Amino acid sequence: MKQVVRRVVDRSGAIQIKTAPTPTVGDDQVLAATSYSLISSGTELGTVTKTPLELTKQTLADPWMRGAVKQLLLGGSLSTTYQIAKNELTMYRPIGYSGAGVALAVGKNVRGVKVGDRVAFAAQGHAEQAAPSGNHTVVVPDGVDLQSAAFVTVGAIALQGVRRTNLAIGEWAAVYGLGLIGQLTARILLAAGVRVIGVELDPVRIELAEKAGLKYAVNASDEDPVEAVSRITGGKGADATLICAVTKDATLANNAMKMTRKQGRVTFVGLVTMDLERMPFFRNELDLAFSRAYGPGSYDDGYEKGRIDYPYHYVRWTERRNLAEVLRLMADGKLDVAPLVEEVFPVDRAQEAFDRIASGEMKSAAALLEYPTVREIQTKIRLREPRRAEGKIRLGVIGTGTFARNFHLPNLAKLDDFATRALCSAGGLNAASASNIVEADYVASDYKEVLADDEIDAVMIATRHDLHATIAESAARAGKHVFLEKPLAMNRDELERVKAAVRETGVAFMPGYNRRYSVPAKFAARHLRRSPTMIRYTVSIKSLPDSHWTLDPVEGGGRLLGEADHFFDLMNFFIGAKPRSAAAHAFDATEEDRSGLYNFAVQTQYENGSIGQLLYTSLAGPKTPRERVEIFAGESLVEIVDFKRVEVDGAAKSKKSDLGHLNELKHFAKLVRGEVDPLVDAFDAAEIALTAAEGLAASSSERSEER
Repeated sequence: MKQVVRRVVDRSGAIQIKTAPTPTVGDDQVLAATSYSLISSGTELGTVTKTPLELTKQTLADPWMRGAVKQLLLGGSLSTTYQIAKNELTMYRPIGYSGAGVALAVGKNVRGVKVGDRVAFAAQGHAEQAAPSGNHTVVVPDGVDLQSAAFVTVGAIALQGVRRTNLAIGEWAAVYGLGLIGQLTARILLAAGVRVIGVELDPVRIELAEKAGLKYAVNASDEDPVEAVSRITGGKGADATLICAVTKDATLANNAMKMTRKQGRVTFVGLVTMDLERMPFFRNELDLAFSRAYGPGSYDDGYEKGRIDYPYHYVRWTERRNLAEVLRLMADGKLDVAPLVEEVFPVDRAQEAFDRIASGEMKSAAALLEYPTVREIQTKIRLREPRRAEGKIRLGVIGTGTFARNFHLPNLAKLDDFATRALCSAGGLNAASASNIVEADYVASDYKEVLADDEIDAVMIATRHDLHATIAESAARAGKHVFLEKPLAMNRDELERVKAAVRETGVAFMPGYNRRYSVPAKFAARHLRRSPTMIRYTVSIKSLPDSHWTLDPVEGGGRLLGEADHFFDLMNFFIGAKPRSAAAHAFDATEEDRSGLYNFAVQTQYENGSIGQLLYTSLAGPKTPRERVEIFAGESLVEIVDFKRVEVDGAAKSKKSDLGHLNELKHFAKLVRGEVDPLVDAFDAAEIALTAAEGLAASSSERSEER
């Protein structure tokens, strides 16, 4: 399928049309053949018209990118840090978020949609096929054409802004900015019986709103908008002002305060600079509100992925209900968006559509992309003829997200041991983008394509955590050697199934515990006097937002299951014995405070009497090393600091920065070829993590019963 993408740094132009596999459809998703998608003249145009320098600054301002750069500077090389930044800036990024088409497949948990329905959807880019969640998909009513239905998301954004403003019939509303969102906002307000004043600089947009029923309009280039609104409202001011513009001019936000009556309301729907004057706030005693996206559920991972819904009687208007309401207004003849469409472009002319909107040539600022009807589900796209790979391990990479893209794929491109045959990601586009980092014969969206490929010897699994065990077990049963990123499993049953599959098939199996293969770890091991040994491993991280995917109970499982096995494995490596017991303590994790999911201590005792302690916390200061390993043995102390410095009894012995990612792949190649023995402790770190997690769950349950 074709998909419209943008790269942060792209010398060939702002827009590219790329071919990607059909997205896979999960239990909570719908697969749709897109008929039309709407170009948002605000959000999207703001992205594609930015210079590469502006977009680079924006990307590097992202908290994850800052964290990644810091981590690499601490534990890696400058060249690796540069490679990560380059990958992020050049990867394909989908643009677009509003479309309509026909449902091709429906996940088993999705209600109210069936195959063949005409559907409108949100949060999906401009593409011939899309896989929105059930909460982002609504059926298009009879009487609403698919061109109009493609407005569903921007319509819901406008509707949510109206809801946040809480206007009543007969009140005055000033809509500041009559671009696409402003036009829709004015129309919805008029349908609700509100008296609307449009404020705009462009006479063409004013005329467009007037044709839709707007009786009061102010051309802000001809008269002072504050005085004009005061005049129209008899000196009282608007009951509420909705800011629907996108501008860096702070005058607009301050004018909105001044044109609103005392104890009125100002709602920010658009993106404007907020260098606000105090006195208009103070004198008018204004209420200030922000409207976020298109309703409750925005930025809630569980809701947006369709796994949960909010009860109707507690949350009357969710994202999905707002989407459906926009279509109902269209079906009832109260919201006519057809006049907003100036032109419909075939998807192959997407660049022209964006250019014409950006130039101001299309005054209505609304354009649609049209797609051929693509009903064929194609989960595999060949990139080239298969290469000769004599002596190389033919590899399939399943999961091409941030970690694989920035660590494993560049290393695979350096190594002669592997020939990457397949790249696979559920959405398809990430895999297509990853093919720019390491060459592959094909890209896929369904991992079963990779496992069914007889030309593949081994797989690397780097998906989100909840799929690790399922894919690893299936891969082993398919006769593929397995490199599995952490965690190995999310629960005891999953781990046992993976262990059984590896044992029964005899495939080479290696977990992605990179630290034991690092130069600092190997150097420390050579200077270590073993048995008995005590290890104190401290990991300091920043506090995580509640929405962080690693804290999601389904996909992430928390940091104890999702990351700590890295550290348990390194302790296992240094101690060289089987763990005998593990006990954990953590802060309580509640809905109000989830810090217990990343503030915990685990103590492990080993069969040779050694003890390992992991302290994982967000409470340390910004200058604290992220990782500090202290190994006490034989009246000696070996210390590793951020995997860039090793000290023996206080004297620096090594300053080689390395996290072991390249060396672990070299070891996996030897393991597959039978040049090294299988790891006897491959599953031990996962066992510790699960035992600790089970202990915490039992303690939490006991405390709940006591309360």
